[in-house]
Amino acid sequence: MKEKDNFEMIINLRKVIMSKKTNRSKKAIAMIRKIIVRHFGAEKVLLDPLLAATVSKNREKVSSRIPVVVSKIGEKTYLVKLAVKHE
Repeated sequence: MKEKDNFEMIINLRKVIMSKKTNRSKKAIAMIRKIIVRHFGAEKVLLDPLLAATVSKNREKVSSRIPVVVSKIGEKTYLVKLAVKHE
């Protein structure tokens, strides 16, 4: 994959919705980290507090798709933020 400073992607969390209601937000955050490690080869993944709050806002009803922006901070360190569309 070509290296970019900012990379937008949509993360599918459909598998999380099939899990128990009480564990959904925790599993969603773990799945986001796992996907970023797999796609970018990251050793350290930092989540923006806004993204974590959006995912765990209601721990039973997690969105099935979340748009995110992945930014490279350092050597194998990435920051994941919620993608917000500007009008």
